Amino acid sequence: MISSISSPNSGSKQPKSGKASQSGNSGRRRPPQPQNGNSEIRSPEPATLPPQQGRGSRNGANSPTSSEEFTTQDFLSDPRSAINPRKPRTTKTPQSKSRQPRKKGLAAVDMFEFPEPNQERENVSSIASNPNNQLPKATPPATRGSRPSSPPVRIPDTVIPADAKKPPVPKPRPQASQRQGKRPASASVPPLVYATRLLILGVGIAVICGTLLSVVNAVSRASTVAAEEQTTGENNPADSASAAPATPEALQLTQELGALKTQVQVLATENPSLTTGIFLVDLDTGSYLNFNGDTAFASASTIKVPILVAFFQAVDEGKVQLDQMLTLKSEHIVGGSGDMQDDSPGKKYSALEVAQKMIVVSDNTATNMMIELLGGAEVLNQQFANWGLSSTVLRNNLPDLEGTNTTSPKDLINIIAQVDRGNLVSVKSRDRILQIMRQTKNDSLLPKGLGEDSVIAHKTGNIDTMLADAGMVDLPNGKRYLVAVMVKHSPETEKPAQTLIRDISRMSYRYLNGEEMPDDSQVKIKN
Repeated sequence: MISSISSPNSGSKQPKSGKASQSGNSGRRRPPQPQNGNSEIRSPEPATLPPQQGRGSRNGANSPTSSEEFTTQDFLSDPRSAINPRKPRTTKTPQSKSRQPRKKGLAAVDMFEFPEPNQERENVSSIASNPNNQLPKATPPATRGSRPSSPPVRIPDTVIPADAKKPPVPKPRPQASQRQGKRPASASVPPLVYATRLLILGVGIAVICGTLLSVVNAVSRASTVAAEEQTTGENNPADSASAAPATPEALQLTQELGALKTQVQVLATENPSLTTGIFLVDLDTGSYLNFNGDTAFASASTIKVPILVAFFQAVDEGKVQLDQMLTLKSEHIVGGSGDMQDDSPGKKYSALEVAQKMIVVSDNTATNMMIELLGGAEVLNQQFANWGLSSTVLRNNLPDLEGTNTTSPKDLINIIAQVDRGNLVSVKSRDRILQIMRQTKNDSLLPKGLGEDSVIAHKTGNIDTMLADAGMVDLPNGKRYLVAVMVKHSPETEKPAQTLIRDISRMSYRYLNGEEMPDDSQVKIKN
């Protein structure tokens, strides 16, 4: 610490008037000013300077408060104003030994070269922006008349006492681009929260794994099905042309109608020359009657019912259009029932018109055109098998007087039941099928045994050795049942065959309509 400057009454010697001081800062002549006792001059060495009076005193040159002309504001605006611009004299001034240490300190202060104002502002700005940088060292100028024995000592701009604590240097705040991506440590989380998070994570992983497994399973199934279809198509070309998968039977049978079956057996045994097959199902209760219903018979025109269903299935799949025009060919024209056989080849009909003629008037020529439209006998047979029709096979075009095409009463009931349940075709196609079958012109068989308020949608079949009729009956009481009767006979017994079919229809109608029927014990079965 540098001690305070003593008062003017101290015994120190004053330099002679007119001589320059060692520092060279007293060249400007000023009247002596009283020294402020509170001002202190700090020096690295603890030396006490006696007050200097007169025009060349150092106290007036170094203390900003010693002169009215030299103020603090002037010093800050132009620090060079405190330095004597004129060169100091070379005349040496005798000084006391007690002033030697102070002379070195004063010489160092006097020889300090102040920087330019602009440069000082730049240094301050650089320090403010980066406090870690140190201030540039001031280089004292070479002064003539300085003593070679005492070289100038560099003193920093601001001298801080040794025992004083340095103020803390504020650390620069890192910019957004320099900040590290570390997140502050979060507060402690309760174990229940951790358990909940783990549970949610486990559920999410399980869902993802399940989804992946289902996708893999679906892909594997698709590849397996494709391989099976390819193998089946190579073995049988008819299989690849079939679009409809295997459909289970729509018949849901519960119990057999024992009383009705007994009466039917009586009628059948009364005509031993006739081979009769009957299958009847009450669609409301599932009760049924099966009398030789699984036996295969020559189908005659009853095979046109599954052909009609295949046509509307193709319409639903978009393979055939109802207004699609078909051309009559010479190979289509055959004898038998129907009026299209009288038309010339080349005539065009819509697909719907051909389907209607095939059922309503049982046109054989229209049936042959429909078989060709749907891909031929092989394709149709595959579809019949997929629908569960085990006895229905198309072997020749119509009229098939030899009876090579076959079906059974149960197959005919099965196909009509699937249409009614909507298993094979759309609702719109189902309504069209039943509407066409209700327009059948031949009403000499099953319709003869029904009441006046009943409605039947059916299809007949007739060749020299077989007579058949199959359809769906709606009773006045709201009950609906399906019935198919097929009778094999000789040409001489066609009329007894017709009578048998009518009697069976009448008996079934009365039984299911709730009319009185004889007890089973009163029925005598003839062998």
